[in-house]
Amino acid sequence: MKQVLKGQELKNIMLEAIDLMCDTVASTLGPSGNNVLINKDDESVFITNDGVTIARSIESENKAINSILEIIKEASLKTDEVVGDGTTTTLVLLQSIFKEGLKEIDKCKNPIVLKEELLKEKDNIINYIKELEQKPTKEEIKSIATISSNDVEIGNLLSEVFYKMKSKYSIRIEESKIEDTYYDIKKGYSLDIDNIPSLYFNDQDKIELNDVSILVFRGYLDSLEEINLIINDFINTKKNLIIFVDDINEMIEQQLITFNLESNTNIYIFKLPDYASRKEAIVKDLSIVCNCNVKGENALFSDLGSISKCIIKKEEILIINNKNTNITKHINNLKRQLKVTYDDYEKEFLLSRIAKLEKGIATIYVGGITKTEKKERIMRFVDALCAVAVAYNGVVIGEGITFFKISQKLTNTIMKKSLKIPFQKIMINSGKDYKLLEQEILNDKIYNFTTDKLEDISNTKIIDPSNVLIEAIKNATSIAAILLTTNYLVINESLKKEIELL
Repeated sequence: MKQVLKGQELKNIMLEAIDLMCDTVASTLGPSGNNVLINKDDESVFITNDGVTIARSIESENKAINSILEIIKEASLKTDEVVGDGTTTTLVLLQSIFKEGLKEIDKCKNPIVLKEELLKEKDNIINYIKELEQKPTKEEIKSIATISSNDVEIGNLLSEVFYKMKSKYSIRIEESKIEDTYYDIKKGYSLDIDNIPSLYFNDQDKIELNDVSILVFRGYLDSLEEINLIINDFINTKKNLIIFVDDINEMIEQQLITFNLESNTNIYIFKLPDYASRKEAIVKDLSIVCNCNVKGENALFSDLGSISKCIIKKEEILIINNKNTNITKHINNLKRQLKVTYDDYEKEFLLSRIAKLEKGIATIYVGGITKTEKKERIMRFVDALCAVAVAYNGVVIGEGITFFKISQKLTNTIMKKSLKIPFQKIMINSGKDYKLLEQEILNDKIYNFTTDKLEDISNTKIIDPSNVLIEAIKNATSIAAILLTTNYLVINESLKKEIELL
């Protein structure tokens, strides 16, 4: 059985879904935006003002509304995926573009022509944003971190760590075990490894080993006979040995754990993370960092590498080698690969590898009085990190002001109106009269929420990453245009997940 919606009935469903999603998320926009309380069956109740988290949580029992919600989410999630911020702005723009577009269609505007006009004007807006883009100063990066997190302490600490590491891929954000928030930096190459046996730790949080030998063994290790000479030597000498394998017989793993516990040896075996080409890349990094040969069988002592120090945590291994002189050459090779790589997924992986090899890992431990507070602050740190990483490439004056200024240059009525909405929503959430402040923008003034004063646009610290604005308008226009040219919604009742938009 199929349910088919069309015409005004479909438009009403779209409007209801868009308002449900966008009004909720839009309430968080700006420095005085509200929080939203989220209650999930599989999680404890928590409070957040993170747009993407809120968007993911919104659902409806009405299948038709839920279908549209999933389409809308794509716009916000795409923006977050690319630049890690801008979810709320995307949805605010999408809502306005869609509603203004509907008005034009109700006046007999052809939806296909309308879509073409919107996409063309979107390209003009992106060009205007790029013209206004500037390279940020250190103080501006701190300002962006503060604005994104809406917290001066978070902004100061996050920007301090970022300028030491210069890459978001070298920064991790974790929950602190105490109320204080702090960070530490460890130089070294980190591996994320799941399912490290808890028995290794013997009630410790981590294991630290100095002067460690490394064996990288490819394939399935079915018997210790294949590396028997090496294993026996390290059992007898009590020296430190770490073995990385593709896969291993569980009995061998248990046997080595028993050796460690009963014989006071330090021999550890771990499965190599990831798969296919990514695993090959990690193996290459390991061989360079540890200066070892990669073996598939008949491993010899000459194949072993050595490192200065290894820190083993329950989901991570940090390899530190102060003696290796080959890493710089390897990093330069990866940077050359990066220049000729156009796949975003592969670029991310290369950037992550370069960051870990070049800078090591900085971990920010986020404190708070309760777990709810810690979780909420972690989200703020994540938002700030994403914003700072994107801003490092270029910034513009705050998104509300920039979009409003660009709107003055546009001839397309829909986009002209829609680009004013982010600024208006920021002011409404703050209890300010946006009509009065719009006049100030035309006089090159901007309202600073921190100082509660007007200041010159040419001398303001209120800035945003230019790429966030670009992704927001790009994804908002794309999804709004798709919905405006959708005339039917078909729901297959027998296949609950099959939704077809025609």
